[in-house]
Amino acid sequence: MIRLYSFELSEGMVLAEPLFDGTTNNLLLNYGTVLTESHIAAIKKWGIRSVAVTERYTLLIEPASSLVKELKKGLITEITRLAPEKEEANTSDFMLTVSQVACQTALKLLDNSVVLDSLMRIKLVDDDFLLPHSVETCALSLLVAGSFGVDEKELFHIGMAAILHDIGLCEMPQLINMAEMQLHQENLWKEHSLYGYYLTKESGLPQEVCKYILHHHESWNGEGYPKNLSGEAIPFGSRIIAVCEQYNRKLRQEKIPHYLAIEYLYGGGGFYFDPHVVQAFTNNLAVYPLGSLVRLSTGQVGVVINVRQNLGPRPIVRIYYNRVNMPLRVPVDMDLAKERTVFIEQVL
Repeated sequence: MIRLYSFELSEGMVLAEPLFDGTTNNLLLNYGTVLTESHIAAIKKWGIRSVAVTERYTLLIEPASSLVKELKKGLITEITRLAPEKEEANTSDFMLTVSQVACQTALKLLDNSVVLDSLMRIKLVDDDFLLPHSVETCALSLLVAGSFGVDEKELFHIGMAAILHDIGLCEMPQLINMAEMQLHQENLWKEHSLYGYYLTKESGLPQEVCKYILHHHESWNGEGYPKNLSGEAIPFGSRIIAVCEQYNRKLRQEKIPHYLAIEYLYGGGGFYFDPHVVQAFTNNLAVYPLGSLVRLSTGQVGVVINVRQNLGPRPIVRIYYNRVNMPLRVPVDMDLAKERTVFIEQVL
C-alpha cells in the first residue's frame, strides 16, 4: 500500500482504504474501488489531499474471500459425494432433490457474516481437524435433515448449528486434539457446548441455532450433557448433529474404518442417539459412493457397482482382486446385504 496526493492519482489505481466524508463520516468510496477519471475529479472536489492505493501487482483480497472459496468447495464436494447428483449413484430419487436443496442451503450459510467470522476463528485455531470436521458435519446434517423433509428455515438453522457446533472449543484449543484427558480436562471439555451457546447467542444468531449447539452432546438415554435431556426432549436439530458429528469424528479423529463408524451408530441407536436419525443416516446417505475402490474385511478388493438395491451401507461390490492382491481372471459380484459377515474395511 502506498499513499499518494490526489494530483498523483491516475485511472485504474485501486483504493486500499475506504474514503469517508470528514464532516458527516458518510462513506464516499469503498475499499477496492478501481479509480476512474470521474472518481479522481470527485476526490479533488471533496478536498481530500491524499488517499491510500495498492501498489502495482499487489493482490487486494480480504481473508474472508479466500475462506468462502475454500468452504464452498468443501461443502458442495462433501454433499455431492454422499448424495450424488446422478440418479444411479444416489440411494433414491428423493435424495437427488435433497442433495440439490442442501447445496443451495450451504451456499446461503456462507452469505452470513457471523458464520464466516466464526469459521475464520475456527480455521485459525485448528485448520487440520476442527475446520474440516465442522464442514463435513454440516454437509452430513443438511442431508439427514433434508431426508426428513424439514422446511427451508429449519434446514438453514440445522446447517448453521452444525457448521458452528464446536465453536466453543475455540475457547479451549488445548483440548481439541487430546486423545486422553484428565478428569478436570474432561469436565472443561463438557463446557464447550455451553461456551458455544453463549458465543452464538451474543453474535445475534437465531435462538434455535444456539439451542441446537447447546444440546448437541445430549444422549437419547439422558446421560449426556449439559442438561441431561433424554429422548424427544432433545431438540431435533441437536439429535441430527449428534449423529453426524460423532460419525465424522470417528473417521477423522479416531481414524477407524467406515464400517466400524457405521456399527457405532447402529449400536448407539436408542441409547446414545435417536434411532430414527440413525436410520435416516444409514438408509439415505451413499457412505460408499458408486465407483469407489474398496477393500473388504476378507482382504479382497473391488468396486462399488450398486448403491440402490439395498438399504443401508451394504452395497454390491464387484471383486477384482483376491485377498493377496492378485487379479481375478473373472470378476465376482458380492452382495453385502446377503454376505452379512463381510464389511467394507477401507475406501482406497
